[in-house]
Amino acid sequence: MKKINPGLLLILMMLGGSAGCGSGTTELKPASSEMTPALSDQQRISEFPVVLKDYRGREIEIPQKPVHIISLLPSHTEILYAIGAGPQMVGCTTSCNYPAETKDLNKVAISDPGVVSLETLVALKPDLVFLGGDYHRLLADRLTKLKIPVLSFESQSVAEIELAIRGISRSTGHVESGDELIREMNQEIKAIQDQLKPYQKQGRPLVFYQVWDQPLMTAGPTSFIGALIKLAGGKNVFDDVKIAYPQVSEETLILRNPEVILLPQLKEGSTDPAATLLKLSQRPGWKQMNAVKNKRVYLIEDDLISRPGPRVVQGLQKIAQALYPEAFQEQ
Repeated sequence: MKKINPGLLLILMMLGGSAGCGSGTTELKPASSEMTPALSDQQRISEFPVVLKDYRGREIEIPQKPVHIISLLPSHTEILYAIGAGPQMVGCTTSCNYPAETKDLNKVAISDPGVVSLETLVALKPDLVFLGGDYHRLLADRLTKLKIPVLSFESQSVAEIELAIRGISRSTGHVESGDELIREMNQEIKAIQDQLKPYQKQGRPLVFYQVWDQPLMTAGPTSFIGALIKLAGGKNVFDDVKIAYPQVSEETLILRNPEVILLPQLKEGSTDPAATLLKLSQRPGWKQMNAVKNKRVYLIEDDLISRPGPRVVQGLQKIAQALYPEAFQEQ
C-alpha cells in the first residue's frame, strides 16, 4: 500500500485542523459577529490602533499599520494580495505560490513536512504573523512568548472565509478593499447558484471526491471541500460520515454508486482526463459505478478547492461545471 505523502498530510491538517485526517471531527462553525470588531468611522478609513478577535478567541491589538507581514498559510497569502497588502509582506511558506509575486518573498517555512524556521522568521522582524487555527496552535504560543504579534484564522466554510478576510483586511489597513472583495465573492457565488437552479429539478447528483487512492480517502461533508460540493449543488456520497477526511472502503463506495467522481489535479500528477478515467476503470469493481460508466470523472486544480481564500469562487465554478455541465454549455 502506498503511504500518504507528507505534503498531502500537511494540506489535510491545515484544512481540517487537528481533526483533518485523524479520528476526530470537524464542524462547520457559523459566522460569528464577535470575531468582527465594531469599527469607528476613523478605523474604517484604516486608522490604528485596531483590536481584533482571532480564531482562538484572543483579543489582539494592532497598534499601527504593519509593514513586515509574514503569512504561514497559502490561503492567507492569497487574501493579503487580493486586498492590496502584498507590498507589506516579507515572508511566507514554500506552498505560497499564488500570485506570482510570492516567489520574491523570503520563505520561512517549507511545506514538506511543514517545518518553520524560527531563526529566519525572527530575523525578518515581523510586526504581524498570520497563522492557521488548531494546526498552528503551538507555534502561535511560541511566537507570542517572543513578543511577535500573531493573528490566527481558520476557514471551513465560505462564511468563515469572510471572517478571515475581514480580520486580515482590518489588521493590515485595507478595510474597504476587504469589504469589496467579500461583496464580489458573494455576488459571484450567487450568480453560479442562480445559473444552476433550472437544472436541479431532478435532484442533486451523488458525488465522490477522492483525496487519496491508497488508502482510499475522501472529503466528508464537514470538510471545506465537502462544503464546496454542497454549495455547488452536489450530494456527498459519504454525507453520513463525521470525520473531515475519512478513509473509506472500495466496497462501500461501489455500493453507493456515485454519479460524479472528482479528483484533485496536483502539480506533479496527470493532466489527462481520459488517462485518469482509464486508470479508475481498471480498479476492481469501479467500472460498475455510474460515474465511470458515464465518463463523469473530472480533475480539478487542487489549489482552487483546497485553499479557503479568494479563489474559492473559481473552485466552486469548476465543481459546478462538473456536476451540471449542461448549465455551462453556452459559455
